[in-house]
Amino acid sequence: MAGAAPTNETQLNCAQAAQADMLDFVHESILMRTPDGRITHWSQGSQALYGWPKENAVGALVDDLLSSTYPLPIAEIEKQLNRNEKWEGEIRRVIARGESLVVYTRWALQRDAAGLPARIVESAFAVGSVGQAEALRASEYRYRNLFQAMAASFWEIDFTPVGAMLRELRAEGVTDFAAYFRKHPEFVREMMRVSRIIDVNDQTVALFADGDRSKMNLPLDAFWPDESIHVYAESVLAAISRQPNYSTETKLRKTNGEIFDGLFTACFPLESIAKGTLLVGVIDISERKRAFAELGRSEARYRNLFNSMGITCYQLDISGVIRIYARLKAEGVTDIAEHIHKNPGLITEAMQATIVTDVNEPGIAFVGAKDYAEVLGPVSRFWPADDPEGFRQAFIAGYKSDARFETETSQQTLDGRRLDVLFTFVSPPAMREAGLALVSLIDISERKNAQKALEKLQNEFAHASRISMLGELTASLAHEVNQPLAAISANGAAGLRWLDRPNPDTAEVTTLMRRMAADAQRAAEIISRIRLMASPQTPEKAVISIGSLLQEALLFLRHEMQARGVSVTTELESDLPGVLGDRTQLQQVVVNLAMNAIQAITSTQTPHRLIKVSCTLPDDRGIQVSVDDSGPGVAENQRARLFDSFYTTKPDGMGMGLPICRSIIEHHGGTIWVEDGSLGGARFCFSLPPASAGITSGNHT
Repeated sequence: MAGAAPTNETQLNCAQAAQADMLDFVHESILMRTPDGRITHWSQGSQALYGWPKENAVGALVDDLLSSTYPLPIAEIEKQLNRNEKWEGEIRRVIARGESLVVYTRWALQRDAAGLPARIVESAFAVGSVGQAEALRASEYRYRNLFQAMAASFWEIDFTPVGAMLRELRAEGVTDFAAYFRKHPEFVREMMRVSRIIDVNDQTVALFADGDRSKMNLPLDAFWPDESIHVYAESVLAAISRQPNYSTETKLRKTNGEIFDGLFTACFPLESIAKGTLLVGVIDISERKRAFAELGRSEARYRNLFNSMGITCYQLDISGVIRIYARLKAEGVTDIAEHIHKNPGLITEAMQATIVTDVNEPGIAFVGAKDYAEVLGPVSRFWPADDPEGFRQAFIAGYKSDARFETETSQQTLDGRRLDVLFTFVSPPAMREAGLALVSLIDISERKNAQKALEKLQNEFAHASRISMLGELTASLAHEVNQPLAAISANGAAGLRWLDRPNPDTAEVTTLMRRMAADAQRAAEIISRIRLMASPQTPEKAVISIGSLLQEALLFLRHEMQARGVSVTTELESDLPGVLGDRTQLQQVVVNLAMNAIQAITSTQTPHRLIKVSCTLPDDRGIQVSVDDSGPGVAENQRARLFDSFYTTKPDGMGMGLPICRSIIEHHGGTIWVEDGSLGGARFCFSLPPASAGITSGNHT
């Protein structure tokens, strides 16, 4: 009816038409469709995106026109749309020219006055071709996996509001943001509060919220204690000055209030800054900080111990020596001692390659240095040129990978002194791998001097003991000398008688003269043995045949045994190695033990007066000499004290014979003891280490 007022439906249609016309000015695709999918509006953006003109699109079913493929069943999508009145997601569609295209769409459901679905408004833009979309999704998938899988805490933060705050400051005339932030910490706090947490990875949830993601719904400043405000301010300054990143150690707060040490890193790639976002990484370094603190305390304890030790300690850099070892092993050197013997310059090279890198305070005074720096450098300055044996032994031990080596040697100081020291070298595997070693030096000069004085006193006691023993053997020794002298006298008288004959028998005289010469030689040997026992000579070690030594000692006592009716037998293993020792001192031990056996036997009315001297090699550790007798033996309760000074079981004894024997044997690296014998009496035994360059003893009986 003309002139009639327009109805509500007419007004609604007019409004929709006007709205549709406006949508043509939007670049995105905008289409409207009925709930069953029939297109009612097709914008210019839709035509540009899909290639279909409006006349072909309006009235058509959208899924028939575009062959839509949805990420979910369409019934599930419609259910979400009815419930939420919106839905968004990627859809694959086929455009007019037949190509597949992935679009990102947003659907909005509009209802009528009765609340029933009236139409669906859909906006869309192209994500790309199917290949591009798949690549984009793969990239997003990789990023998301990386974001979640990293052991560090990662945060994606929107700081767009911070930019607005800074622009306002600049408009107010603030140019020095750093100074302003320092003066106004509350402004920094506000920047934290307006910065929005977009996303965090699982490691962040585990670190900051004990695995409860709901606890992360807090403003950013909840995680920043007051002592770390400056770090956030500095990260903002780094961002606005276009630095690529900012990193520092700081304190951060967990949701339970616990403060911990973290390594904070903020990254500012240009594409993120353009979007107003940044990526923050946090690594919990509490354990590392505690470890470093403990390491510092440990280092302080070590340094205090190192300096407070009453002995000299060096730290050595042996990396150069380790390279020498590697070179020699590559050359196939197995017998390092022999190689050094053939190449003596190797020790000098090794000394130059061994560097003192640290020394404690006692060590500075020990070597006569003016200051710490004067000690540092090659160790060759501290080894006497005429006595490198200690270093040679340490070098050999190191070549064998020994972790510890110790010896007594001598050192020379920077101020010209020469000291006897106990040298200890330590380089366990962990230190050796780092090319380090520790050396300690203890001045044993006084001990060595005292030891020399003691050895001198012991030698004097031993000499006095030999003189005393010679006194006891005076009658036997006189008889021993008188025998060859009497023979010489008798042979001389007989020779004169043969010469006084009218016809001298020169052949007989020659025989007598030879007998006289032999007897004279025998007398000279007896006197030589007596003089050797009596002379106060300095002990000299040499390789000795133990068999010949025993025979000489028993020959010395031959007449004494005959006079007392004592029989002696010897049992010596064949091919015994030699021993390194002083002949006179070891002979004194054998004579003393044999004399004790003779005296023990003759002190009782035993029917069999027997002594057995044996020498064996029970194992590689030493040669064992035993003196058995058929005497009364030694009571069990007396054995422990027999070798103590001034302890004796003889009525007229001084108690010095056996202690002197023990001193001599121990000085030769051996041991001496007493046990039950095989002849019914006691067996005195001593063992000596075989000489490194031995000779063999004959097999005597």
